[in-house]
Amino acid sequence: MGEYRSAEEAAAGWYIALREDSDDPELKRAFEAWLAQDPEHRQAWEDMNVTARLMAAVPVVQRGEVQRGRRHRRWYVAMGGLAAACLAIMFLVPDVMLRLRADYYAPLGMTRDIRLADGSKVVLAPRTALAVHVTVRERRIELLRGEAYFVVKHDVARPFSVTAGRVTTMDIGTEFDARTDGADTTVAVKEGEVHVSARSGVPFEQDLRAGNWARVGTTQVVTGSQSPDMVALWRNGTLIARDSTIGEMVAALQPWTRARIVVAHGSLTEKRVTGSYDLHHPKESLALIVRPYGGEVASFSPWLAIVTGH
Repeated sequence: MGEYRSAEEAAAGWYIALREDSDDPELKRAFEAWLAQDPEHRQAWEDMNVTARLMAAVPVVQRGEVQRGRRHRRWYVAMGGLAAACLAIMFLVPDVMLRLRADYYAPLGMTRDIRLADGSKVVLAPRTALAVHVTVRERRIELLRGEAYFVVKHDVARPFSVTAGRVTTMDIGTEFDARTDGADTTVAVKEGEVHVSARSGVPFEQDLRAGNWARVGTTQVVTGSQSPDMVALWRNGTLIARDSTIGEMVAALQPWTRARIVVAHGSLTEKRVTGSYDLHHPKESLALIVRPYGGEVASFSPWLAIVTGH
């Protein structure tokens, strides 16, 4: 379900969409399909409506005499706007808190090039947050969220480490990519060599050379090899899928668009695709990704894209 980490977030997204386009039959059908997909979805939706009703019950002090009918209409409009604002805050607050922890941040839909104090270079993918600790004794980087490409300046006295989730990558002088979403961390080497280790969850420790990659999850570790030229193609705006699930592709596209992507049919997220897609045109790429399985993309506002399927 795109970037949503929970049924509660998805329910909030549906609430906003249905409020903006309450008469759209396709949106209603997509919503009903999502609702019937999982009992957890229905519970999250019921909780969302309870929250909205509680917000609507907040008293408002109005001055002057206002006609009763007009006062009620204004009440509901104001409270509906308040509900939407509160939902927006639900999405934005985690982002704001993350940015407060970060030394560097790349905004939505944009990459960012930075040079560290030691001369190393980093390219941040959109919505990536990085905390940096560079002293005379250590070079320690924390990838708080997202994906980053590192070009490390050689300094044998100060090994360069990147921590992403439970995974630490140690390096002396090389080029590599690291990505984390909080649950899984992937490291891919373009040039040189790194040492990757995970001390919690699934134990893992291995040296990776040019072309090697490792994805460390909560329950398993997957490793493989590819052409070094395929590492971090996102820097050029290219997204490569090789037997990837649609769910994985949606997650990769999400930082490149301001629209929340919601897949209404859960089975669609497990379908697999192979191809090359343009990250600079995420909506068009999303349509190409889901089309082979009868999927369609409907944008009900600049903030929400619903993927429907058969």
